[in-house]
Amino acid sequence: MARKIIIGVGIANYPVAAAGNTWAFLQWALAFRDAGWDVWLAEEVESAKCIDDDYKKIDFPHSANRRHWKSTLAEFGLNEQSTLFVDHQAANRHALLQFAKEAELFLNISGHFKDREILDATAHRVYVDLDPAFTQIWAEVYKSNMNFAGHDSFVSVGMRMGAPDCLAPSMGIRWIPTLPPVSLDHWTNPDPSSPGKNWTTVTHWYGYPAIEYNGQWYDNKSAEFVKLLQLPARTREKLEIATDLTPDLQEHKDFTSAGWHLTLARPLNTPWQKYRDYLATSRGEFCVAKNGYVRSRCGWFSDRSVCYLALGRPVVLQETGWSEFLPAGEGLLSFTDADSAAHALNSVAADYEKHARAARQIAERHCAGPVVVNRLLENLGK
Repeated sequence: MARKIIIGVGIANYPVAAAGNTWAFLQWALAFRDAGWDVWLAEEVESAKCIDDDYKKIDFPHSANRRHWKSTLAEFGLNEQSTLFVDHQAANRHALLQFAKEAELFLNISGHFKDREILDATAHRVYVDLDPAFTQIWAEVYKSNMNFAGHDSFVSVGMRMGAPDCLAPSMGIRWIPTLPPVSLDHWTNPDPSSPGKNWTTVTHWYGYPAIEYNGQWYDNKSAEFVKLLQLPARTREKLEIATDLTPDLQEHKDFTSAGWHLTLARPLNTPWQKYRDYLATSRGEFCVAKNGYVRSRCGWFSDRSVCYLALGRPVVLQETGWSEFLPAGEGLLSFTDADSAAHALNSVAADYEKHARAARQIAERHCAGPVVVNRLLENLGK
């Protein structure tokens, strides 16, 4: 009999222009399923926060939230074992509760799921942190309820959380490191030999407000991109950012004047295959990390970068300490400033095919769903 797991996700809560967010959760479900587990997804939404495609409030039955949840689960064969609570009510709550009593694990991603009866019925509850440093600072400094209580183990894609030189509070918690998984079945490039001309990434420019910890401010990606404003002048490689900045904004004008290409991210999100095609037809990913990840040296690694790697597209990613856990130099390269960023881009350009092959190999050996799952289970003592 297959081992059983419930995964608490945040798919329905972010239904618009959300391909990247959806896949951050969906990868975990597919990873455990590919590793042979019996998977059930669970999520909670509030009807008062439901929206339509234009972000306007609307009742749940007609919402983008409901449509996105149902279409996503149907596409990936997960609708028979999934539960969406709306204002704490769900038609198949009893079935989920029975499954929980038989489940070995509850993987609560970002602590989204809060129903205590369901959580407590599961043998082992694992909190998975996708936003290291920020999650802990929100809890310790700003007293936000991040839903840590009631979990037995804590996992983070901040792979250096708890290290002596990691400048983020650990909250007295032992954070188990993990890489984000990728489903190779869904993220294999049908034409890896035909890369595009532009290095790309997809990002929200500002995200959420900067936060303070021990007299230092932990900011978003925009703060790190600004440091690289003149990077296009240091390389022949073409750099593109798919983001939410519109041409009327000063930041957009500054970056395009400096040689960056900016495109709107929202049209690339629906259907999700368009998002995958955008990554697949890129030359690779060039991306900064959130300033808070860099400042804290928490070891964060991107769930989007693993998609690029799986597609056979090289990744040049800002250093957060992640290179202590992954091979860096071929296919996956780190940088700390404009000089090292230009050097990394130019190194890939010197032998692109070698780096493209290495990118896929890293995904297969380190990030493939069952590989990540089995490593995590070992670290959990399971």
